[in-house]
Amino acid sequence: MTVSSCATPPPDAPVISLVLVGAGEPLLRMEKRLSCAAAGLGVRLEIDIRKDADAMDISYAQTPAVMHEGKVIFNGLPRTEEIEAWLKLIGVRL
Repeated sequence: MTVSSCATPPPDAPVISLVLVGAGEPLLRMEKRLSCAAAGLGVRLEIDIRKDADAMDISYAQTPAVMHEGKVIFNGLPRTEEIEAWLKLIGVRL
């Protein structure tokens, strides 16, 4: 099933800050997966996009990469369900 658009979380939803490292279509696909996973859980994301992977000390082969609190959480393109499971864990700590 392909999701063409995602719901918008409410303005008072908890916010999770992430850094998304990469470029091109993979970066766009990861951003979409993150947004859809978060919206499905009622979480808002603040995403800081960094296109210079070398400056983030991440090799281009490891992109797209998602970082939270300075740690790489995902490399490549995980399934939306994997992202949702991780966001649930983080949401519990908010």
